[in-house]
Amino acid sequence: MTLVANAFTSFDSRRNRETFSDLISMITPDETPFYSMIKKESVEGTHPEWSVDTLATPVITNKVVEGDTYGFAAVTATSRIGNYCQISTKQYAISETQEVVLKAGQKSEIGRQRAKKGVELRCDMEAAMLSNNASVAGNTTTARQSAGLRAWIATNDSVGATGSSGGFNAGTGVVDTAPAGSLRTFTKTLLDDTIEATYKAGGNPTVLMLSPYAKRVFSTFMSDSNVAAFRTPLTGKSQGTIVGAADAYLSDFGLIDVVPNRQMIRVSATAATYAFLITPDKVAKGFLRDIQEDKDVAKTGDALPRVLKAEWSLIMKNEAAHGVISDIFGSTAST
Repeated sequence: MTLVANAFTSFDSRRNRETFSDLISMITPDETPFYSMIKKESVEGTHPEWSVDTLATPVITNKVVEGDTYGFAAVTATSRIGNYCQISTKQYAISETQEVVLKAGQKSEIGRQRAKKGVELRCDMEAAMLSNNASVAGNTTTARQSAGLRAWIATNDSVGATGSSGGFNAGTGVVDTAPAGSLRTFTKTLLDDTIEATYKAGGNPTVLMLSPYAKRVFSTFMSDSNVAAFRTPLTGKSQGTIVGAADAYLSDFGLIDVVPNRQMIRVSATAATYAFLITPDKVAKGFLRDIQEDKDVAKTGDALPRVLKAEWSLIMKNEAAHGVISDIFGSTAST
């Protein structure tokens, strides 16, 4: 093809404006399924505490004679447990010039960053809530820390070789980290055993939360000889579908929704080695101070400083209501 003689083209012009989309695309995962699933509660101090109790073992010889004289058994006090509130922040500063210049996308850089940092703060809290973090009382030089779900669960935790439980330490008043064990393959037997243990302890888990890779492994449980095969009837107009995944598990002790959590692989490979069985009404997120913007940050130059913060704690109402299969390959078939 030949250019028309003396045609003035866009290559020659010095006046053409660039086309720059107003759309700012962000693909980073922002879902927080655990944070979003559990209820929100208010707490009134930096060290929220609560009581837990258990029923006595059933007695099959509970009978007395007519006219029996009462004999009163000693009353066992409830156990007092607690966690600590940690302060989480996201801090940023935008120059005053950047705030007022004409921009693609949102016109206010402060507004855009406020929304972005709010999502990031929620993702941080999601990761910490599911973690193996111990609780820390803190002092003037050490930040307080909320214990994570993995650290809390001690009654129904299936661990790999050399692994052991953490849990609330009545002697120290803090929640201890659970030492990691040798990694192993996530299997249907491990899942069934932990569901049964949790049920026997009084829990009724309705959610299995795990890493994306572990979710794929779970879907292979369909191939187990003891699992009923999928049957999907086709009508004249319907398309055939290859069923390669399962999103719920009808166990011997109830229906359990299976929820993959991308944050478990984003934060660290260790977080991906846990598969949680959760009874949602037995755990909550407690806020001493809800997510908010600190409007009192001192301005010290030609920039607009902003801070988003929250003071929160994981309220583990009764750890025996939950279960965890720990030390599983959660990133790949060997990690």
